[in-house]
Amino acid sequence: MFDFLKKKNKQEIYAPIKGKCISIENVSDKVFSSKMMGDGIAFEPMANQVFAPCDAIVSMIASSKHAIGLINSDGLEILIHVGLDTVNYMGKGFIVNVKKQQKVKKGELLMTFDKDFFEKENVCLTIPMVITNSKEYHLELFNINENVCDEDIVIRYKKA
Repeated sequence: MFDFLKKKNKQEIYAPIKGKCISIENVSDKVFSSKMMGDGIAFEPMANQVFAPCDAIVSMIASSKHAIGLINSDGLEILIHVGLDTVNYMGKGFIVNVKKQQKVKKGELLMTFDKDFFEKENVCLTIPMVITNSKEYHLELFNINENVCDEDIVIRYKKA
């Protein structure tokens, strides 16, 4: 009768950007494709804004502004890494809209990047979204090879 009060068995992570969802194994950087940093999913962006994929706390912002770490209330650690060689640009082309330790809601703008600038520089803009503590969870991946937006579920998880 009071099932709505019980914690959900499975939790959901949404796409952080509008784009094509791809398997992490198809990312051209072995650090990601080999799941060295953890399991996850990636995106070929069609837009230049990155949104929070769930309610979370900002745990890390790379000094080069190309990556943001989040931790949600279940302890899931999420790394959103914009582009594969964007670290070399030392923050150029990025605007970060959040601060470390800030609480964010699903769909809140995390960062904007200059897609045109990076494309002119021939930088791969694939965006891996890695669950860095994925060994602690069972992950189900959704919408692989589909176009997604921030309203689409891409990962469901539950504690292992």
